Formats: sequence, structure tokens, C-alpha cells
Amino acid sequence: MELIFAGLWLLSLFVFVLVIRNAIDGSKTSRKLDLLVQEIRLLRKEIKDNKHIIDKKV
Repeated sequence: MELIFAGLWLLSLFVFVLVIRNAIDGSKTSRKLDLLVQEIRLLRKEIKDNKHIIDKKV
């Protein structure tokens, strides 16, 4: 009986993980986060390359 309970518990946990994973992938959050990280990297590089302009204005 306990073995059946443990099996059902693991199965429900697996289904729960699949539902959560599908919801995250469906909302395209990871893709949006990747675009945001890429944009931040480009901005940091641009600021680093143009630091002398910022220093002259200050």
C-alpha cells in the first residue's frame, strides 16, 4: 500500500513539474530574459567604449 502511495506521489510531482515547465515556456519568459541580458551587455559595452565622452561632460 505504501509503495502505491509513493508511486502516485512521484507521478503527481512529475506532472506538477511538467505543468510548471510548460507554463514558463509558454509565457516566453526565458526568451524575453535572454533578450534583456543581451541588451544590457550591449549597453555596458557602449558605455565602456564611450567612457571618455562621459568623463568630458562631467
